[in-house]
Amino acid sequence: MLSTINKVNLKFEVNVNKKYSLVLVALTIVLSACTTTAGERGPAGEQGPAGEVSQEEIEAAVNAALTEEEAEVSGTLVIYSGRKESLVSEIIAEFESTSGVTVEVRYAKSAELAGTLKLEGAISPADVFFSQDPVSLGIVAKEGLFERLPADILDNVPGWAVDKNNYWVGTSGRSRALVVDTRDVQDSELPNDIYGLADEKFRNRLGLAPTNSSFIAMVACMVELDGEEKVLEWLTTINGLGYAEYPKNSPQVAAAAAGELDIGMINHYYTLRVLAENGNEPIKNVYLDEGCGAMVMPAGVGILSSSQNKPAALAFIEFLHSKAAQETFTNTVYEFPLVTGIKPNALLPDINSLNSPSNLNWSALSLWQEKAVELIAQAGF
Repeated sequence: MLSTINKVNLKFEVNVNKKYSLVLVALTIVLSACTTTAGERGPAGEQGPAGEVSQEEIEAAVNAALTEEEAEVSGTLVIYSGRKESLVSEIIAEFESTSGVTVEVRYAKSAELAGTLKLEGAISPADVFFSQDPVSLGIVAKEGLFERLPADILDNVPGWAVDKNNYWVGTSGRSRALVVDTRDVQDSELPNDIYGLADEKFRNRLGLAPTNSSFIAMVACMVELDGEEKVLEWLTTINGLGYAEYPKNSPQVAAAAAGELDIGMINHYYTLRVLAENGNEPIKNVYLDEGCGAMVMPAGVGILSSSQNKPAALAFIEFLHSKAAQETFTNTVYEFPLVTGIKPNALLPDINSLNSPSNLNWSALSLWQEKAVELIAQAGF
């Protein structure tokens, strides 16, 4: 929950940024006046030299900008959330209670919501798309449905977690990992990368969720880096090894803890949530040494160009970058905080120790999503 001090600090920081922007606008207007062919008459009624602007005029323009009424953060905010309700409802409720904005949330899979936004286009009722993966955000961005975000929001997080065209920004980090049953899996038998799982020694020992957005994003990454042929071969081999199929990540973790699954392909935080409740469960995460199986992805958010409440949408993103929200992401959801100065939960590995492929082009991955889905189906999943 936001402390009173944090609420005041967040409001102050937002207002300062807006005031600086208004001052810059005012100065731009004043400087533009310097290109005119004749100066305006000064207070004494005398016309100054061409292009000259008086000190009084400068001060008047700046003061007018500073006193300009700011856009009110109020009304209703419609969020399309590909983040699960169990993971983010607390954060959204805290924003609603501290901002005074009424929030309506539509929860579904990120890929499904991206498709919905494509169909709805300019008449979408959504103000914000909050996605669990950058690929789904990229699909919406490719359709030209996002508003570009201001620099003061983009600068809150590392460059790898920002869309190259400034259409969306990261909110937390999520790594691909393997959840393993420590009773039946030895570290020495595990591969360095995801392709090493396509081995006979893993027959009837693997689990995955082929329709999960993060699995699809991983496959899209594999297509981008390694090509369709290699990825199809891997998927076909995994299918032939008698994998266990799950609808999502959390059942894989539960199955591993129950001794029903040796190795699952998941996002890291599902295992950590279980271990936070019971550290004696015989499971752990294994972070691969290289490749797309070691990919660290940002969950992220963008504002729809058709939004009817952009002030509240911007305020929501600012709140997601606040100390309170970032601490919830890391201490309740067990994701990596992206804003500087937030201490990661002790269960998390050092994000700099993970070997995610460098300089991934999230926009390119969004272009490969349909191909990834096609290959997954072609391999028989």
